[in-house]
Amino acid sequence: MISKAVLTGALALALLAPASASAQQPPQNNNGSSGGVGVGAYGRMTAQQESWRFESEEMRRRNAMTPEEAEAEYGAERVQLAERVQALVNEGKCREARAMANEAGERQMALRVRQTCRSR
Repeated sequence: MISKAVLTGALALALLAPASASAQQPPQNNNGSSGGVGVGAYGRMTAQQESWRFESEEMRRRNAMTPEEAEAEYGAERVQLAERVQALVNEGKCREARAMANEAGERQMALRVRQTCRSR
């Protein structure tokens, strides 16, 4: 049986659109920083930004789908594909994971694999 954390990670990788991640970013100031006073060249975050970041992470965790909800919404085949792709990414086999997603016609999933592997 696959743990809920692994399934949640696989679903996040496979099912979230890249736009959803950028839609939750705080507004930017003219200098490119995302906060007010106290955010300098060293990348320090203000207390307000830390609070926002914590609350956003908590919200994502609370709103994560259960395996049953994911299967009902996306279908068992897509969830299983996401699990297999996630396993390959966890092993560091990003090319194989992208190829598997592309062969299944899941372009969005392949894009998320590429973004995830590039950030590691």
